Amino acid sequence: MVVMTHLRDVKMIKDKTLEQIDPMKQAIMLMKKHQVKMDEDFLVTLETNKSQIKEVSERALGPVKETILPL
Repeated sequence: MVVMTHLRDVKMIKDKTLEQIDPMKQAIMLMKKHQVKMDEDFLVTLETNKSQIKEVSERALGPVKETILPL
């Protein structure tokens, strides 16, 4: 049961985090529209972080799911 709780928690955190990316992306686009100067390209950083979140989640969930699936 504890394993299932951890799997659920990882999935919930991943989903919440990914839901927050679109509003952040819209805010960045709005700032760019109004010529707000930024030191780096946050859209690229945001997309990189999005892919990293998905990758880490899969690495965390994948092996565990495969192990408990036959049970």
